[in-house]
Amino acid sequence: MDMSQHGRSGYRPFFLCPISLEIMEDPVTVATGVSYDRRSISRWLADHDTCPVTNQRLTDLTLTPNSTLLRLIRSWSTTTTIAAFVSFPELSEILRDLRDRSVHSDGKLRALKKIKTLLLRGADAGGCVDTLLSMEEAGVTSLVASLLICEPSSYSEITDELNVLIDEAAVTLHLLKPSSETLKVVSERNEGELIASLASLLQRGSYQGRVGAALLLSSIFEVVGEELKSRLPSDVIEAAVEVLKDQNASRRTTMALLTVLLEVLPRGDNRCKAVETGLVEVMVELLVEDGAVDKRKCEVMLAVLENMCRTAEGRAELVAHPAGLAAVAARLVGVSSEVTEWAVRVLVLVCRNCGGDAVAEELMQVGGVTRLFAMVQMDGDRMTKMMAKKILAMHMKKWSKSPCFPSYCLP
Repeated sequence: MDMSQHGRSGYRPFFLCPISLEIMEDPVTVATGVSYDRRSISRWLADHDTCPVTNQRLTDLTLTPNSTLLRLIRSWSTTTTIAAFVSFPELSEILRDLRDRSVHSDGKLRALKKIKTLLLRGADAGGCVDTLLSMEEAGVTSLVASLLICEPSSYSEITDELNVLIDEAAVTLHLLKPSSETLKVVSERNEGELIASLASLLQRGSYQGRVGAALLLSSIFEVVGEELKSRLPSDVIEAAVEVLKDQNASRRTTMALLTVLLEVLPRGDNRCKAVETGLVEVMVELLVEDGAVDKRKCEVMLAVLENMCRTAEGRAELVAHPAGLAAVAARLVGVSSEVTEWAVRVLVLVCRNCGGDAVAEELMQVGGVTRLFAMVQMDGDRMTKMMAKKILAMHMKKWSKSPCFPSYCLP
């Protein structure tokens, strides 16, 4: 490789947007000096006033075009050729640095950046799939995964330098897009130590590290066996809940973690573990804060809440929350048929198992009864409407006597 090529490759890791982890098409810089793709940061700033990478508050929301970076990206994309997207000497050098225990963190960090450079070069040259296969077959994927492994007892001793390496390894492993077979093997090795390390990264990693960890966990729980899901350490659920509490978490991270929870909650005693971490309260708060703008996110949050309400403890937490029933009832109509179905499922579990006068009275006060009658009369899924009618039948005698009862529903 000539020096001009080598010089360009040094810039390539910075071509990735810190939010989307994809090559920037329209790079802009915020007040903190960090550059993002315009579309990604604009979407972020619609709901936040902080810089995603530094977490600093942005008093000036101006997006300044980064023309220098754009010029570099365009120059790189036009000069990269298919023949140059991967070379065996480069791959051999990467493998050597990742395998050699005598190579320190900075050397391994350089190896990870070389991997990202090769992936970017391959993507631009139209050979991304070939690059990924070459990396996986050579053992790069497993070696990168091994960089994430830390003994739980040593978490407090991790240096800043090692933190940077682990963050970079998480992002790189996600970009490598491991096959289902490889991901299953590395995730189930040593009783799921990779999963435990990713859970730790969720709690202490950088913004990019947490995004990488969340996306990896989402992929991992699609392929690992039932046994590992059933005996999931509490740390994993605790870490997911802590990140979901963070108002600065991106939608991509939030959706990935909600997907993880949907996958693991039905197994073993994970629902009880989740109740202890305060997941019900977090779901209610997110429903209240996010409204119903993001239909898919609203649907998944209600699905998680329905899972939690399959336990007595989960139902009690929902009923005890001042905004619990109101948050669910507000989603009965006007969002999507899927959201309506999950909201009704939650209320069926609550009304059937916590069917006291207090619950019935609160549902009336927060407009739940009116919305149930409205959805029964509208076009919609037959089974969902049948569940709504069951809820109405449970408390009709009491509700019909209330001054808040909608008069048009009386016979």
